[in-house]
Amino acid sequence: MFIIINYVNSIFEQLPQNPEMIKLKQKMLSDMEKRYVQLITKDQGQQQATANVLAEFGDLDSYFTKLNLSTEGSEVDETTLSWSKAEVEAFKTHRSRFSLAIASGISLILFSAVFSLLIQATASFLPFFSSLDSMQLILFSLIPVLLLSALALSLFVTFGMKEQAFDLEGKTISVDSLTQSELAQEKKEYQPQFTKGITTGILFCIVGVVFLLLSLLFVQSTPLWPLIFLLSFVSIGFFLFIFFGIIYATYDKLLSIGDYAPKKVASERLTTNVANIIFPLAIGIYVISGLLFQTWSPGWMIFPILGIGFGLFAAVAENTSLFYPKKPKK
Repeated sequence: MFIIINYVNSIFEQLPQNPEMIKLKQKMLSDMEKRYVQLITKDQGQQQATANVLAEFGDLDSYFTKLNLSTEGSEVDETTLSWSKAEVEAFKTHRSRFSLAIASGISLILFSAVFSLLIQATASFLPFFSSLDSMQLILFSLIPVLLLSALALSLFVTFGMKEQAFDLEGKTISVDSLTQSELAQEKKEYQPQFTKGITTGILFCIVGVVFLLLSLLFVQSTPLWPLIFLLSFVSIGFFLFIFFGIIYATYDKLLSIGDYAPKKVASERLTTNVANIIFPLAIGIYVISGLLFQTWSPGWMIFPILGIGFGLFAAVAENTSLFYPKKPKK
Protein backbone atom coordinates (compact mmCIF):
# COMPACT_ATOMS: atom_id res chain seq x y z
CA MET A 1 0.00 0.00 0.00
CA PHE A 2 2.91 2.36 0.55
CA ILE A 3 3.62 2.49 -3.19
CA ILE A 4 -0.06 3.08 -3.96
CA ILE A 5 -0.27 5.95 -1.45
CA ASN A 6 2.84 7.57 -2.95
CA TYR A 7 1.38 7.13 -6.41
CA VAL A 8 -1.89 8.86 -5.49
CA ASN A 9 -0.02 11.69 -3.73
CA SER A 10 2.18 12.24 -6.78
CA ILE A 11 -0.64 12.49 -9.32
CA PHE A 12 -2.77 14.86 -7.23
CA GLU A 13 0.21 17.05 -6.35
CA GLN A 14 -0.07 18.82 -9.71
CA LEU A 15 -3.85 19.38 -9.46
CA PRO A 16 -5.65 22.28 -7.74
CA GLN A 17 -5.76 21.82 -3.98
CA ASN A 18 -9.46 22.55 -3.55
CA PRO A 19 -12.04 20.63 -1.46
CA GLU A 20 -13.38 18.76 -4.51
CA MET A 21 -9.94 17.46 -5.47
CA ILE A 22 -9.16 16.48 -1.88
CA LYS A 23 -12.38 14.44 -1.75
CA LEU A 24 -11.58 12.88 -5.12
CA LYS A 25 -8.10 11.99 -3.91
CA GLN A 26 -9.53 10.30 -0.83
CA LYS A 27 -12.07 8.40 -2.94
CA MET A 28 -9.45 7.22 -5.43
CA LEU A 29 -7.20 6.07 -2.60
CA SER A 30 -10.13 4.25 -1.01
CA ASP A 31 -11.06 2.57 -4.31
CA MET A 32 -7.46 1.47 -4.91
CA GLU A 33 -7.18 0.15 -1.37
CA LYS A 34 -10.38 -1.89 -1.78
CA ARG A 35 -9.14 -3.31 -5.07
CA TYR A 36 -5.78 -4.11 -3.48
CA VAL A 37 -7.48 -6.04 -0.66
CA GLN A 38 -9.59 -7.92 -3.21
CA LEU A 39 -6.52 -9.00 -5.13
CA ILE A 40 -4.70 -10.03 -1.94
CA THR A 41 -7.64 -12.23 -0.95
CA LYS A 42 -7.34 -13.93 -4.35
CA ASP A 43 -3.92 -15.18 -3.30
CA GLN A 44 -1.97 -12.59 -5.29
CA GLY A 45 1.32 -11.44 -3.82
CA GLN A 46 1.77 -7.88 -2.60
CA GLN A 47 3.95 -6.92 -5.56
CA GLN A 48 1.57 -8.41 -8.12
CA ALA A 49 -1.47 -6.88 -6.44
CA THR A 50 0.20 -3.44 -6.36
CA ALA A 51 1.16 -3.68 -10.03
CA ASN A 52 -2.39 -4.68 -11.03
CA VAL A 53 -3.95 -1.84 -9.03
CA LEU A 54 -1.62 0.72 -10.58
CA ALA A 55 -2.39 -0.65 -14.04
CA GLU A 56 -6.15 -0.46 -13.47
CA PHE A 57 -6.08 3.07 -12.03
CA GLY A 58 -3.12 4.35 -14.06
CA ASP A 59 -5.15 6.55 -16.41
CA LEU A 60 -6.46 9.44 -14.34
CA ASP A 61 -8.69 10.76 -17.14
CA SER A 62 -10.40 7.38 -17.48
CA TYR A 63 -11.00 7.28 -13.73
CA PHE A 64 -12.53 10.76 -13.83
CA THR A 65 -14.71 9.71 -16.77
CA LYS A 66 -16.08 6.78 -14.81
CA LEU A 67 -17.09 9.25 -12.10
CA ASN A 68 -18.55 11.65 -14.71
CA LEU A 69 -15.90 14.20 -13.80
CA SER A 70 -13.29 16.12 -15.75
CA THR A 71 -9.91 17.54 -14.94
CA GLU A 72 -11.23 21.08 -15.25
CA GLY A 73 -8.87 23.53 -13.64
CA SER A 74 -5.93 21.18 -14.06
CA GLU A 75 -5.20 22.11 -17.66
CA VAL A 76 -1.72 23.12 -18.54
CA ASP A 77 -1.01 26.35 -20.34
CA GLU A 78 0.92 26.90 -23.54
CA THR A 79 4.22 26.78 -21.66
CA THR A 80 3.64 23.16 -20.61
CA LEU A 81 4.48 20.27 -22.92
CA SER A 82 2.41 17.11 -22.61
CA TRP A 83 4.70 14.19 -23.33
CA SER A 84 3.92 10.56 -24.00
CA LYS A 85 5.91 7.67 -22.53
CA ALA A 86 7.79 7.34 -25.87
CA GLU A 87 8.80 11.02 -25.78
CA VAL A 88 9.99 10.66 -22.19
CA GLU A 89 12.13 7.66 -23.11
CA ALA A 90 13.56 9.49 -26.13
CA PHE A 91 14.49 12.46 -23.93
CA LYS A 92 16.11 10.18 -21.32
CA THR A 93 18.16 8.48 -24.05
CA HIS A 94 19.26 11.86 -25.39
CA ARG A 95 20.17 13.16 -21.94
CA SER A 96 22.32 10.13 -21.16
CA ARG A 97 24.35 10.89 -24.30
CA PHE A 98 24.17 14.64 -23.69
CA SER A 99 25.56 14.29 -20.16
CA LEU A 100 28.44 12.15 -21.42
CA ALA A 101 29.22 14.59 -24.25
CA ILE A 102 29.14 17.75 -22.11
CA ALA A 103 31.11 16.16 -19.27
CA SER A 104 33.68 14.85 -21.76
CA GLY A 105 33.93 18.26 -23.43
CA ILE A 106 34.68 20.04 -20.16
CA SER A 107 37.23 17.36 -19.22
CA LEU A 108 38.89 17.62 -22.65
CA ILE A 109 39.38 21.37 -22.16
CA LEU A 110 41.00 20.78 -18.77
CA PHE A 111 43.10 17.90 -20.08
CA SER A 112 44.30 20.07 -22.96
CA ALA A 113 46.07 22.23 -20.38
CA VAL A 114 47.51 19.05 -18.83
CA PHE A 115 49.01 17.95 -22.16
CA SER A 116 50.37 21.44 -22.78
CA LEU A 117 52.09 21.54 -19.38
CA LEU A 118 53.29 17.95 -19.84
CA ILE A 119 55.07 18.90 -23.06
CA GLN A 120 56.80 21.80 -21.34
CA ALA A 121 57.71 19.71 -18.28
CA THR A 122 59.26 16.85 -20.30
CA ALA A 123 60.86 18.96 -23.05
CA SER A 124 64.36 18.67 -21.60
CA PHE A 125 64.17 14.85 -21.65
CA LEU A 126 63.00 14.46 -25.25
CA PRO A 127 65.37 14.99 -28.22
CA PHE A 128 62.88 16.79 -30.46
CA PHE A 129 61.56 19.19 -27.83
CA SER A 130 64.98 19.94 -26.36
CA SER A 131 66.07 21.41 -29.69
CA LEU A 132 63.27 24.00 -29.62
CA ASP A 133 63.70 27.45 -28.15
CA SER A 134 61.28 28.69 -25.49
CA MET A 135 58.91 30.42 -27.91
CA GLN A 136 58.74 27.41 -30.24
CA LEU A 137 58.11 25.12 -27.27
CA ILE A 138 55.22 27.28 -26.06
CA LEU A 139 53.69 27.39 -29.55
CA PHE A 140 54.08 23.63 -29.96
CA SER A 141 52.51 23.00 -26.55
CA LEU A 142 49.42 24.95 -27.67
CA ILE A 143 48.64 22.35 -30.37
CA PRO A 144 46.91 19.89 -27.99
CA VAL A 145 45.02 22.82 -26.45
CA LEU A 146 43.64 23.84 -29.85
CA LEU A 147 42.88 20.28 -30.98
CA LEU A 148 41.15 19.16 -27.79
CA SER A 149 39.28 22.46 -27.45
CA ALA A 150 38.03 22.09 -31.03
CA LEU A 151 36.85 18.57 -30.25
CA ALA A 152 35.11 19.81 -27.08
CA LEU A 153 33.46 22.63 -29.02
CA SER A 154 32.15 20.19 -31.61
CA LEU A 155 30.59 18.12 -28.81
CA PHE A 156 28.98 21.22 -27.29
CA VAL A 157 27.54 22.37 -30.61
CA THR A 158 26.35 18.94 -31.77
CA PHE A 159 24.61 17.93 -28.57
CA GLY A 160 23.53 21.48 -27.79
CA MET A 161 21.56 21.54 -31.04
CA LYS A 162 19.98 18.19 -30.15
CA GLU A 163 19.02 19.63 -26.77
CA GLN A 164 17.44 22.68 -28.40
CA ALA A 165 15.41 20.41 -30.69
CA PHE A 166 13.29 19.43 -27.67
CA ASP A 167 12.28 23.11 -27.29
CA LEU A 168 12.25 23.09 -23.47
CA GLU A 169 13.52 26.62 -22.82
CA GLY A 170 11.18 28.26 -20.31
CA LYS A 171 8.75 25.34 -20.43
CA THR A 172 7.69 22.53 -18.14
CA ILE A 173 6.84 18.92 -18.94
CA SER A 174 3.61 17.12 -18.12
CA VAL A 175 3.40 13.32 -18.21
CA ASP A 176 0.67 10.84 -17.39
CA SER A 177 0.31 9.65 -13.83
CA LEU A 178 1.79 6.19 -14.31
CA THR A 179 4.87 7.56 -16.09
CA GLN A 180 5.27 10.15 -13.35
CA SER A 181 5.20 7.43 -10.72
CA GLU A 182 7.77 5.38 -12.63
CA LEU A 183 10.06 8.41 -13.01
CA ALA A 184 9.81 9.17 -9.30
CA GLN A 185 10.80 5.58 -8.53
CA GLU A 186 13.71 5.72 -11.02
CA LYS A 187 14.97 8.92 -9.45
CA LYS A 188 14.81 7.34 -6.00
CA GLU A 189 16.81 4.35 -7.24
CA TYR A 190 19.33 6.65 -8.95
CA GLN A 191 19.90 8.75 -5.80
CA PRO A 192 22.62 6.50 -4.27
CA GLN A 193 24.50 6.38 -7.58
CA PHE A 194 24.27 10.17 -7.88
CA THR A 195 25.54 10.63 -4.32
CA LYS A 196 28.49 8.30 -4.91
CA GLY A 197 29.38 10.07 -8.16
CA ILE A 198 29.33 13.55 -6.63
CA THR A 199 31.21 12.37 -3.54
CA THR A 200 33.88 10.74 -5.68
CA GLY A 201 34.21 13.93 -7.72
CA ILE A 202 34.71 15.97 -4.56
CA LEU A 203 37.37 13.53 -3.36
CA PHE A 204 39.26 13.80 -6.66
CA CYS A 205 39.28 17.61 -6.39
CA ILE A 206 40.42 17.50 -2.75
CA VAL A 207 43.21 15.01 -3.56
CA GLY A 208 44.37 17.28 -6.39
CA VAL A 209 44.55 20.33 -4.13
CA VAL A 210 46.28 18.37 -1.34
CA PHE A 211 48.82 17.01 -3.84
CA LEU A 212 49.50 20.54 -5.09
CA LEU A 213 50.05 21.91 -1.58
CA LEU A 214 52.29 19.03 -0.52
CA SER A 215 54.34 19.31 -3.70
CA LEU A 216 54.86 23.03 -3.22
CA LEU A 217 55.83 22.56 0.43
CA PHE A 218 58.06 19.48 0.38
CA VAL A 219 59.08 18.67 -3.20
CA GLN A 220 61.78 20.85 -4.74
CA SER A 221 60.87 20.48 -8.40
CA THR A 222 59.38 22.42 -11.27
CA PRO A 223 55.93 23.80 -10.37
CA LEU A 224 54.58 22.33 -13.61
CA TRP A 225 54.23 18.82 -12.19
CA PRO A 226 51.98 19.82 -9.25
CA LEU A 227 49.78 21.74 -11.72
CA ILE A 228 49.65 18.72 -14.03
CA PHE A 229 48.44 16.45 -11.26
CA LEU A 230 46.02 19.09 -9.93
CA LEU A 231 44.37 19.62 -13.33
CA SER A 232 44.25 15.87 -13.96
CA PHE A 233 42.38 15.18 -10.73
CA VAL A 234 40.13 18.22 -11.13
CA SER A 235 39.20 17.24 -14.69
CA ILE A 236 38.06 13.83 -13.46
CA GLY A 237 36.11 15.47 -10.63
CA PHE A 238 34.40 17.88 -13.02
CA PHE A 239 33.50 15.01 -15.34
CA LEU A 240 31.73 13.24 -12.48
CA PHE A 241 29.96 16.43 -11.33
CA ILE A 242 28.60 17.23 -14.77
CA PHE A 243 27.75 13.69 -15.86
CA PHE A 244 25.82 12.69 -12.75
CA GLY A 245 24.39 16.19 -12.29
CA ILE A 246 22.80 16.27 -15.76
CA ILE A 247 21.30 12.80 -15.35
CA TYR A 248 19.85 13.78 -11.96
CA ALA A 249 18.50 17.06 -13.35
CA THR A 250 16.80 15.09 -16.14
CA TYR A 251 14.49 13.44 -13.62
CA ASP A 252 13.73 16.81 -12.00
CA LYS A 253 12.88 18.26 -15.40
CA LEU A 254 10.63 15.37 -16.38
CA LEU A 255 8.89 15.50 -13.00
CA SER A 256 8.73 19.34 -13.04
CA ILE A 257 10.21 19.64 -9.55
CA GLY A 258 13.13 21.51 -7.98
CA ASP A 259 14.64 24.05 -10.35
CA TYR A 260 12.18 22.90 -13.03
CA ALA A 261 8.99 23.35 -11.01
CA PRO A 262 6.37 25.48 -12.84
CA LYS A 263 6.79 28.35 -10.38
CA LYS A 264 10.58 28.33 -10.76
CA VAL A 265 10.40 28.14 -14.55
CA ALA A 266 7.84 30.95 -14.69
CA SER A 267 10.09 33.07 -12.48
CA GLU A 268 13.14 32.46 -14.67
CA ARG A 269 11.14 33.18 -17.81
CA LEU A 270 9.94 36.47 -16.34
CA THR A 271 13.37 37.57 -15.10
CA THR A 272 14.98 36.63 -18.43
CA ASN A 273 12.46 38.73 -20.35
CA VAL A 274 12.99 41.68 -18.01
CA ALA A 275 16.79 41.31 -18.16
CA ASN A 276 16.71 41.32 -21.97
CA ILE A 277 15.10 44.74 -21.79
CA ILE A 278 16.64 46.61 -18.87
CA PHE A 279 20.32 45.64 -19.23
CA PRO A 280 20.69 46.72 -22.90
CA LEU A 281 18.69 49.82 -21.99
CA ALA A 282 21.06 50.59 -19.11
CA ILE A 283 24.10 50.17 -21.37
CA GLY A 284 22.52 52.49 -23.95
CA ILE A 285 21.76 55.13 -21.31
CA TYR A 286 25.30 54.88 -19.93
CA VAL A 287 26.96 55.26 -23.35
CA ILE A 288 24.68 58.07 -24.57
CA SER A 289 24.97 59.96 -21.26
CA GLY A 290 28.74 59.57 -21.32
CA LEU A 291 29.06 60.83 -24.87
CA LEU A 292 26.73 63.78 -24.42
CA PHE A 293 27.40 64.86 -20.84
CA GLN A 294 30.77 63.18 -20.01
CA THR A 295 29.27 61.28 -17.10
CA TRP A 296 31.50 58.23 -17.50
CA SER A 297 32.90 58.32 -13.98
CA PRO A 298 29.72 58.59 -11.88
CA GLY A 299 27.62 56.91 -14.56
CA TRP A 300 29.10 53.46 -13.99
CA MET A 301 27.24 53.34 -10.67
CA ILE A 302 24.11 52.45 -12.64
CA PHE A 303 25.39 48.89 -13.10
CA PRO A 304 25.88 47.84 -9.43
CA ILE A 305 22.63 49.59 -8.51
CA LEU A 306 20.85 47.84 -11.35
CA GLY A 307 22.40 44.50 -10.36
CA ILE A 308 21.20 44.83 -6.76
CA GLY A 309 17.75 45.96 -7.86
CA PHE A 310 17.41 43.16 -10.38
CA GLY A 311 18.50 40.62 -7.78
CA LEU A 312 15.74 41.83 -5.45
CA PHE A 313 13.23 41.72 -8.29
CA ALA A 314 14.23 38.14 -9.17
CA ALA A 315 13.86 37.09 -5.51
CA VAL A 316 10.39 38.67 -5.30
CA ALA A 317 9.36 37.11 -8.62
CA GLU A 318 10.43 33.66 -7.46
CA ASN A 319 8.55 33.84 -4.17
CA THR A 320 5.24 35.38 -5.21
CA SER A 321 2.48 34.35 -7.55
CA LEU A 322 1.67 37.97 -8.46
CA PHE A 323 3.43 37.78 -11.82
CA TYR A 324 2.33 34.30 -12.85
CA PRO A 325 -0.42 33.94 -15.42
CA LYS A 326 -3.52 32.15 -14.23
CA LYS A 327 -4.29 28.85 -15.90
CA PRO A 328 -7.37 29.08 -18.08
CA LYS A 329 -10.48 27.26 -16.98
CA LYS A 330 -13.04 25.67 -19.24
